[in-house]
Amino acid sequence: MFEKLIKCAIISSRIIRIIDEKLSREVRPTLNLFIKKPFGFGFSTMARELEKLGLANYINDFSIAGIVGSVRGGRLYEGSLASSGYKLTIFDEVMMLDSKAKKAILELTESGTVSRDLQGFVEREYRKDITGGYYTVGRGKLRLEIHTSCVFGTASDAYLQDPDIKMLLSRCFCLHIGMSVEEALRLKREGRTIDIDSKIIPEEPVDKVVLPEEVNDLLLEKMQEDTRVDEEEGGYYTRCHDDMIRLSAVHAVARGDTVISEKDVKFALQFYPLHQLGYLGTQISTTSLKILEACRGLSVKELSKKLGIPERTIRYHMQKLIELRLVARVGNKYFRVSPF
Repeated sequence: MFEKLIKCAIISSRIIRIIDEKLSREVRPTLNLFIKKPFGFGFSTMARELEKLGLANYINDFSIAGIVGSVRGGRLYEGSLASSGYKLTIFDEVMMLDSKAKKAILELTESGTVSRDLQGFVEREYRKDITGGYYTVGRGKLRLEIHTSCVFGTASDAYLQDPDIKMLLSRCFCLHIGMSVEEALRLKREGRTIDIDSKIIPEEPVDKVVLPEEVNDLLLEKMQEDTRVDEEEGGYYTRCHDDMIRLSAVHAVARGDTVISEKDVKFALQFYPLHQLGYLGTQISTTSLKILEACRGLSVKELSKKLGIPERTIRYHMQKLIELRLVARVGNKYFRVSPF
């Protein structure tokens, strides 16, 4: 599931617009992820591999000037974010960003722009086009519009005490990932990589994906059937609905279409329980995610053979998946719970 979401975020960075026919509105197409991870998770290794493939921009700057850019003597010096057009932008440790940079990423995840005040006088206003966006310089402000999806990672337990990060969480699909000893040792042997099928990632940006009214009605109906977040927190569901639309659009594009269908909604809804659990802050390990993905009518013994994970480990993680209502047991077979 973790790898699937990363792939979804990459594809979403290539979608320019999503049109919701029901409300005649545009939905922000870019899927943003927030990953609360343990130390030593291999996040930076994964980020560098995706960057080598030309699918991601790994941000190592932590200041507003380093991320957005600067102007000196009337000349524009691009920030690291300028290389993110139609790519996934990865911030490895979001808690290390300075306060101005945190506010900038709030602006980025909401409107696709970042800006900063400039010191000194700019002689003339001008615009510079870049891949997936453009800069505007003038009137004491530098502004960058860039089309990108984002992944924010942190291993810090203090992120919930930061008001800017708490605001950021409301704009992201959140995952709280743990790591067992077995996973850590396997990571040291194999590293953390993402298997990317280049055929599902469009070479050129997709101008528009349409969500038909009847398909949206189906999505809303299925979401209402499996609510785990308190009904009083209605604001969560409006944000979640948009993320389900984004995931549906990603699946449509991956199969070569630009109109969202029932099969695309079905794909998106497999992530719905995890989306709610992420919001609630429930921790689920990468081993649990692998087991969840494989629960398609298999027994513990069959899962162990398929995944190469000891049976005792399967049983341990399966119990938690059942408690979270992500998996159901029928006889000695286990099935991933589906909204359909």
